[in-house]
Amino acid sequence: MNEQIKSYLASQLRSFRRQAKLTQEELGVRIHRTGEAVSNIERGKSVPTLETLVALSETLSIPLRDFFPTGAFDDDVSQNRLKLEAEAASMLRGLTDAQLHVALKQIKALEDY
Repeated sequence: MNEQIKSYLASQLRSFRRQAKLTQEELGVRIHRTGEAVSNIERGKSVPTLETLVALSETLSIPLRDFFPTGAFDDDVSQNRLKLEAEAASMLRGLTDAQLHVALKQIKALEDY
């Protein structure tokens, strides 16, 4: 699996788990895996099976597609940037419409900065 996709998926899982206020161990129990298995996925050390991804999706109430990027990656993009973008995307999904409106205004202000 492409390292950038693996890193993105790992960051998304970490962010979704934290939003659900679950530890790695708690999530592992809910998906019938170990906390170590969850940790390995979050660190990009292992790739989850389709069965595990489906279990994560159902347990966290996150559409399966949200674990993956929407477009192609640029080879010049750093792993850190991918992690930050994944975390930001995950956080934006959890906002109300009003909060998202404010967030977009703030992003636009940063863009003009």
